[in-house]
Amino acid sequence: MDSTAVLHALAEPHRAALVRLLVDEQLAVKSLVARTGMTQPLVSHHLRVLREAQLVESTVCAGLTVYRMRAGTLAVLAERLTGMADRASRTSATKPC
Repeated sequence: MDSTAVLHALAEPHRAALVRLLVDEQLAVKSLVARTGMTQPLVSHHLRVLREAQLVESTVCAGLTVYRMRAGTLAVLAERLTGMADRASRTSATKPC
């Protein structure tokens, strides 16, 4: 997993909105369009970026493409950020001079 690509993908507000929806349920593109108010091409574009960052995956069910989060990617990111926070807390606990 490329942490930089994941953070870049999550930093964009439209993609963050899609992620907030997909962490709670699996949704088809049509549902994502209806819930976000984005156009279908825009939703598809952002889903492609999220897919390339390994944040979401899709399955075709009854002719609909359904998206879901990849929990493993979020878990790895959380682990890396926790490690950084631990190291930063040690560094920030000492005075610079």
